[in-house]
Parts: sequence; C-alpha cells; structure tokens
Amino acid sequence: MKHAADVITHRFKSSINTLALYALEHELSNDLIASEIDKRFNNVKSIKKDKIMHDVLQSCYKLVWNVNNTFEAGFAAKKIQNDYSECLNNCNAIIIARCILNILKNTNQKPKKNERLSADFYSQCVNSLLSNPLLQYDSDLLTIYCKQTGIILKVAGIINENKIMEINSDDLYRQMFLAFWNKCNWKSLFPSGGYISNEIKNSRQLLLDIIVNTNKSVQLDEVAQTFFELTGIAKYNDLFAVSLLDFSVITWLSFFGIIRYTENSFDKPVTIALTQHAFPLLQFLLC
Repeated sequence: MKHAADVITHRFKSSINTLALYALEHELSNDLIASEIDKRFNNVKSIKKDKIMHDVLQSCYKLVWNVNNTFEAGFAAKKIQNDYSECLNNCNAIIIARCILNILKNTNQKPKKNERLSADFYSQCVNSLLSNPLLQYDSDLLTIYCKQTGIILKVAGIINENKIMEINSDDLYRQMFLAFWNKCNWKSLFPSGGYISNEIKNSRQLLLDIIVNTNKSVQLDEVAQTFFELTGIAKYNDLFAVSLLDFSVITWLSFFGIIRYTENSFDKPVTIALTQHAFPLLQFLLC
C-alpha cells in the first residue's frame, strides 16, 4: 500500500471480518460478540465499540450468504439478461460441471459416500473437455480442475450417492459459487497450500475488496503483496504463496467469470482485471 493510513484502515476492516467469521463459526450471541470486542479492542473507547459491534454484525451478513435468504432471493428475483446468461453458460465452472454431470448420467454412476470419483472417470471428463470446449488446457491441469469441481458439486449437494440433480445453469452457477466460497474446506480443495489455503479463505472478502477497488488491470503479484501485507498470511515476496493464491482463488474467480487474466504469458507479469459481467455478481457478493 502507498499510504500508511490505507494499511491501518484495511487492517481494521480485516480485524472486523476476522471477528465476524469467528462469531459465525462459534455461533456467538450479541453479548458474546460484545465480550470479544472488549478483549480484542481493549484500548478503544466504549462509544466506538458500539460502532465496532455494528460493523461486525454487518460483516456477518456479508459473509454468510448461504444461510441468508436475502442473497438467494435477490439472485433468484434478478432477471438475468441474455448476454449475462450466455456468460454463465460459457464460464469454465459451468462447462466442467456440465461435463461431469453428463458423464455421470450417461454412465449411470453416482459418487460413493466419503469417496472421490475414480481416476478413470476423471480421464473420461478430461478427454471430453479436450475434444472441444477447453482444448487450450493441459490435461494434468484439467484433471485437477475436474477433481476440484467434483468436490464443489458434492459440497453443494448437487451430486451424492443417491442422486444427480437436474438443475438449470443459473441455479448450478449460484449453488456452485456458494459452495466454493462459503462451504468448501479450501485445504481439501487446494491441498498443496496446506494450512495457508484456509487462512486465505478466512480473509477471502478482503481479497475480493482489493481486486474490486483496483477497478482496472493490475499485476497479480501487486494484489497478492497487498493482501499478504494486510493479513500477515505470508511474508513479502513469498513466491509460493503468490503462486498458491493464483492457482486457487484467483483461478476459480476466473472460472466463475468474475475476473479475467489480461496477461498470462511466461515472459511478462501476470495481470488480472474484473470482467464486464463482474459487477452484476459483485453487487450480491458485497452488499
């Protein structure tokens, strides 16, 4: 960050979001939240603690879309325009999910409880995807993306040992995104990151805020350095952490059509930007 004041502001917001997540995970009452505020902000005057309580409760609403009917009702009530629907149908998350669902139905398979789908099954998916829609991808990467999509579909309840849900693309997109963003264990989804994966998830709203606030094409490493500086998850210029951030949440935000890679060549810095369809979604993600 260029200015110390910006860093302090973002760190304060991060503290609010962290407390909100803690309150949700431990199902704290308002009295217990107030007690946590007293412990965590012991040097703050009482009148300001009331404002902190308000901010924490607001953050709770932002972070819990999957149990907040306001988001789901708002999304369902929103009439999605034709070009936006086309974007949903053509985003990688839906393409991969549809491939998995179709092959499960055509081969009359269902995922077994507490077991992953077989390597042979994912080979079928990759071969199908490489035949046309995602032919630009490496087969090994596609295998990883298919396995991640399988986890998301199971967490979303779209597939299980008893059923393969019939679902339209709008609902498939919504349920997959909510499962990815709120319900999935990111350590299981991105195991190469170890404990850092879930630490990134715990601060995911801050990461999204940083991307939105740039509102232009920006180098990925700049976003990562700002994020890690504010959260303390990784040290400055930690290339492993930057790579993990890219391969995990940034990749999947691109798969959901929220961001796009504007430069991804080997000899130039990786840059990202919001897509033209991002804000209709982000108004639900941030409100």
